[in-house]
Amino acid sequence: MKFLLCVLIIFFLAIWAGVKIAADPGYALFAYQHWTVQMPLWIAAALLILGFILLHNLLLLIRGTGALAKKIRAWRKQRRLNASHRLTKVGLCELAEGKWASAENLLIKAIQHNPSPLINYLAAARAAQEQGDENRRDEYLRKAHESTPDSALAIGLTQAQLQFNQKQLEHSLATLRHLQHLEPENQYVLKMLRQLYQKLVDWNGIVEILPELRKRKVFPSEELINLEKQAYAELLTQFKSSASHQQLDELWQRIPRSLKRDPLLLQRYVDRLIIQHRDEEAEHVIRGALKNDWQPELIRLYGLLSCAASEKQLEIAESWLKQYGNSGVLFLTLGRLCLRNHLWGQARHYFESALALEPCPELYAEFGRLLEHIGQTNEAIEKYRQGLLGSMVTVSF
Repeated sequence: MKFLLCVLIIFFLAIWAGVKIAADPGYALFAYQHWTVQMPLWIAAALLILGFILLHNLLLLIRGTGALAKKIRAWRKQRRLNASHRLTKVGLCELAEGKWASAENLLIKAIQHNPSPLINYLAAARAAQEQGDENRRDEYLRKAHESTPDSALAIGLTQAQLQFNQKQLEHSLATLRHLQHLEPENQYVLKMLRQLYQKLVDWNGIVEILPELRKRKVFPSEELINLEKQAYAELLTQFKSSASHQQLDELWQRIPRSLKRDPLLLQRYVDRLIIQHRDEEAEHVIRGALKNDWQPELIRLYGLLSCAASEKQLEIAESWLKQYGNSGVLFLTLGRLCLRNHLWGQARHYFESALALEPCPELYAEFGRLLEHIGQTNEAIEKYRQGLLGSMVTVSF
């Protein structure tokens, strides 16, 4: 209905304009220098309108041509980007399948039209290392840093892992320490440091990062406690008889109070004291530890101490017999203390009691020494033989 109304209005306007033009057509005169052009006014108006329409369409055409060129450029760019992504995808698959050479070629080829080549460089670095070319690996890592300097952590972690895999442990450690300085809160850096320190048997390094491992909750609490025990136990084991007393004392002071009653650490500490001929101090430590806790290994070490007051030692050990009851290791210790106090009969009684409960090679050896000392050579030889057989793996025949 609206369309029909518009057509009627235009029709009547056209009739009205035609009547007016017929009654008074008028004219338009254009003059330029010695040139003049005269035409009816309505023709001039029609030409102006037509010219405007042509100019408008020409401008639209020019604009459309520019937009088309832009679209073509965008299409070509997207096409190259898609090709780069396809090459990267295939290259990563080749890498996962262990096809190192082809993976490296595809990944590097894909970089040309890739605005974010970080992944390509990192993966290519691994492919190069797997082919035994560390120089090319380092070159890819350098280019990765140049292309994406904001990803220093990701690049550094990849570098540290590759160095670790290549057994370049000192280089890997230097890389990880630098990363720890940059990102002290990063859990993966701390996790790799723990792994590397253990590989290097650097227990001081483990102790150094333990506070951060706890603070960042990198591992479960129980695992960290066990790791701490292991670290201090290994540090104690590393002490030689030539080490100074002060060094051993300082290490023991570093150990948290909560761990100083741990059986393994106490055993290692007492063992180091004995090696340094500090038997009196070792006796004091063992006696304090055994007030409430039964620790067989400390009982065994107590029998090896050479203290001035050996009679007092024997009395203390006999009190443990009343406190803890019969035990093979305690009878062995009591026998040794009786030997030190020249109580041959009592020593024999304790050794026989120990043999009835827990026979072992060192018990046979001590018993043999006693029998040899009191002149019972044949019996001594038999004990030595039993101890030797007990320490060996034999076959039946």
